[in-house]
Amino acid sequence: MRRIYLLVVLVFSQFAPQLKAAAPAQEVHAAEESFGTPEILHHISDDFGLHIGPFSIPLPVMLYFPGQGWDVFSSSELHHVDAQGLVHGKYAYHHGKLTVPVLDAAGQPKLDAEGHVEVEAQEARLINLGGKAVFYNFSVTKNVFGMLLSVLLLLLLFMASAKAYGRRTGQAPKGLQSLLEPLILFVRDDVVKPSIGEKHYRRFMPLMLTIFFFIWINNLLGLVPFLGGLNVTGNIAITFALAAVVLVVQLAVANKNFWGHIFWFPGVPVPVKLLLLIIEFVGLLTKPFSLMIRLFANISAGHIIIMSIIGITFAFESVVGHTVGVVTSLFTVAMLILELLVAAIQAYIFTLLGSLMLGAAVEEHDHSHEHAH
Repeated sequence: MRRIYLLVVLVFSQFAPQLKAAAPAQEVHAAEESFGTPEILHHISDDFGLHIGPFSIPLPVMLYFPGQGWDVFSSSELHHVDAQGLVHGKYAYHHGKLTVPVLDAAGQPKLDAEGHVEVEAQEARLINLGGKAVFYNFSVTKNVFGMLLSVLLLLLLFMASAKAYGRRTGQAPKGLQSLLEPLILFVRDDVVKPSIGEKHYRRFMPLMLTIFFFIWINNLLGLVPFLGGLNVTGNIAITFALAAVVLVVQLAVANKNFWGHIFWFPGVPVPVKLLLLIIEFVGLLTKPFSLMIRLFANISAGHIIIMSIIGITFAFESVVGHTVGVVTSLFTVAMLILELLVAAIQAYIFTLLGSLMLGAAVEEHDHSHEHAH
């Protein structure tokens, strides 16, 4: 029992400093006594630095100004706008967006008629709203760091496994081989091959294996407390990119049968064809959309639940002492174990549904048999 309690304390101690460090500077004292939605959202959102236990590790900020060039500096020089609108650096990070505030003669940000900080330049998004000057953000954020880390791990794992296969040709798998080979065979024989078909599955195996292991590794990294709360697959921009890759590949490899069943479904009256045209076109877009939302929602929900359970400790600490802390910590460990299963399931589901999309694009139909029937 003592060993279990020590394990719980270790896991909880990795999260707790992040929770108290999540609040802005003017709310540090309040964060020691309460814990709520802002701290949870801060934990699962992207950031310009890593918060690992009591340590804060800055990441490089790289901004490009059209016509002016690059400005590269450490995120330790980047500060939020405080409650009084004061900026303690050249750039302000406010409401998830980088801005260059307009300063008055005293070096403080100017406020507009509505009391908002006037912005000289702001981070460019999909479009430039308001006609303001923009700059482009190529910074290494927490999510970018997580992706680079996962790519490095994947390269190390598969390069080491490939070298082992070269040294042990014709022999039984050993070590890392024995770990990866069953997973690769599972993806090939139980996911990709049945979904795409014997004739075409081989050319899609590299893509599907990459997607499966990329999602799975990032899901696992998000459950490691001392990595600073990485939440790569819980970021909708990442899941959007993954779903977009599957959609683009599907459209690129689609045969005439696929397009024929979307734009002019064979064997049905013309009025029904027009109705099916709308339905099939909407379905073409909703399938990758569901891929994006499913992965994002499940991973984000897991992080939010774990952080909420931990927050109960802060809410009830002054009422019933450390008893609730022990119970919630045990429950947190149980949720982390459950999330290990969810991490694998979500990678499997994304790969399976993506394979079904590709299989539909390359499927060959025998229309002469359909008409005869």
